[in-house]
Amino acid sequence: MSGRDLLLDYAFPIQAIEALAQPSTAYLNRVCVVAKPKSGQEANVGTVYQCLSMIDVAVRTNNTNAQQLFNAGLTQVYILLANDLDLATFLATENRFFTTLISDDFDKDDITANQAQGVFTVSDYAHLTDSSSNDTITINGVVLTAQTGAVVAGEATFQAATSNNATASSIASQINAHATLKNVVIATVVNNVITVKAKEGGSAGNLITAVYTNAGGSAGGAWTGIVSGKLAGGDGLFLGTWNGVVGVSSDDVAFLEAQAVISKRTAFFGNATNGAKSMFFAFGKLLSSATWKNQQYVEMPVNDGIDTIAEALNLYNSRISFVLNSIQYGNRLALFTNNRKAIVAPYLSELFQIMMQGWGVGYIALNQPAYTILQASLLEDYLAGEADKTFVQTNLIESVSVQISLVENNFTASGNLQIAEPKALWRVNSVLTETA
Repeated sequence: MSGRDLLLDYAFPIQAIEALAQPSTAYLNRVCVVAKPKSGQEANVGTVYQCLSMIDVAVRTNNTNAQQLFNAGLTQVYILLANDLDLATFLATENRFFTTLISDDFDKDDITANQAQGVFTVSDYAHLTDSSSNDTITINGVVLTAQTGAVVAGEATFQAATSNNATASSIASQINAHATLKNVVIATVVNNVITVKAKEGGSAGNLITAVYTNAGGSAGGAWTGIVSGKLAGGDGLFLGTWNGVVGVSSDDVAFLEAQAVISKRTAFFGNATNGAKSMFFAFGKLLSSATWKNQQYVEMPVNDGIDTIAEALNLYNSRISFVLNSIQYGNRLALFTNNRKAIVAPYLSELFQIMMQGWGVGYIALNQPAYTILQASLLEDYLAGEADKTFVQTNLIESVSVQISLVENNFTASGNLQIAEPKALWRVNSVLTETA
């Protein structure tokens, strides 16, 4: 005989409700490398490839930074092929990884945000209105027409009446007052020269058209610094809505200082010889570890030339991650930070959020609680207990608080997460006092 007994099912029927599986957190330990495509891979720009070895990586790019990730213990990486660092479209729907590392295919100039721009110079204002049809300046499809009379701020006209300088000033004012253009570009003027810049940095600004049309007679001005009739020079690192950890490296300390204060940004010093090797190895150690540890003073594969206390203190004070070269201990990871905080901070914050969501959904699915103050209190106790057991008792964080309240027949959650900066994260300054 097999199966349940009829008497048992009759006398004590049980309805089994299966618990939901815990949410996957594997993406927290995965990294994407942004690198330029090798010859033959140009058509794959914007595509993310999963690579299980350097053989797979070598198919896509000549950049070898990913080798350090494998050397540090990772068993897979993702490669995003890109010609520039305007990555917003490529990363918009990505949820397979939480870390993006910019390879040394790109330098500080590629990373620094620049606005596309063009320059219009008024050379002879009288020629802008010396024909039956006045000349026009067209920016991003908006046509501004020259006229000798006074203009109304924000209209698609400008005044060319008294001098080159006054005309240039009128053009700039009308651009900045126009309902459409003021959201796209910003104009500044010095004497008879107008600089028109995209309001936002990045390569999208290179698509803004800039055209001067001479309606007849001699030209009254001209555009310079544009490419194929468009503003030019817009580039830089742009992530769009993607909100994970980003690592950049350089040997320019001033550049790294500016990067180190950006949210979820790790600025890593790497000399000209090694490029991004140290940064990649450090992240590889972090993401391949069984637990979230800051990797303080772990052995590193290359020497980036930081071998004096003055150099080390300069990087430390700016919270720039770096490798210290010790005569006795070799190359050691002396500082590893993210946005001037512990490197693990953004990962623990993300982990906490996803786990809390998983616990909450699982509890509701199993218990089907009513929308009452009592049930809100029970849910709060459950979430607080799970958070304490998982995060506080394991010393991942110092403390956590969770509050569940009932607002208009809906559970509303709020909380506080305090992530400790490990005692070894920075340095211990000691003072020795001799007594008589």
